[in-house]
Amino acid sequence: MATYTIDPTSLRERPDDVGASWARVEELEELGERGDGERVAWLRILGALRAAEDLAWDDVVRHGGPGGMAALLASGPGGVPVSALRPLLRLAQVLHHAGRHVDAERVLEQVRTATVTHLHAPGADERLVRECSAVMAFADHGQGKVLFDAGRPAEAVSLFRAALDRRLRDGAPEDQVESSRLALAAATHALQTGTPAAAGPGFGVRRTASTGR
Repeated sequence: MATYTIDPTSLRERPDDVGASWARVEELEELGERGDGERVAWLRILGALRAAEDLAWDDVVRHGGPGGMAALLASGPGGVPVSALRPLLRLAQVLHHAGRHVDAERVLEQVRTATVTHLHAPGADERLVRECSAVMAFADHGQGKVLFDAGRPAEAVSLFRAALDRRLRDGAPEDQVESSRLALAAATHALQTGTPAAAGPGFGVRRTASTGR
């Protein structure tokens, strides 16, 4: 089985077995579009960032979203459908890992704007409200990681805490809650000491690939 471990100092996912991870990529490719979301995540984790970005944009388009950064930024509050929000979150992660922090934050801000628009649209049902809340938690967590990498731990702490509070309130899966706890602890340590957190109990949580943590 392909798994990864979250590094407690960088908050980056590290593959536990590179060979098994590439084998999983091949399995997902055989599934076609159904496997593309997870395949983006594994390509990113494995460092194949160009391939991950191309596939991420393709996935955004397949889910009804814009086909490039210029189109995304010009799309307006209602221009991104709910179905494209999670693909955009995965894209933001790829851009972040590529060191394109400004682009990653631009994508996340578009996700936030679209999510709020859908959340307050007439007729929003309970299922939509739950999905929008989960997306907002991913956006907070993702932007927190961008700011953590940018050496802005105070802002990262605020975002990680918001993601954790939302996930606890919503009853999110335990791996998402634990990921936010880990990130909050790392950012708090960096803020208080000016140095990254050291590995220890409760860190290095082992996971399978997901849409984002």
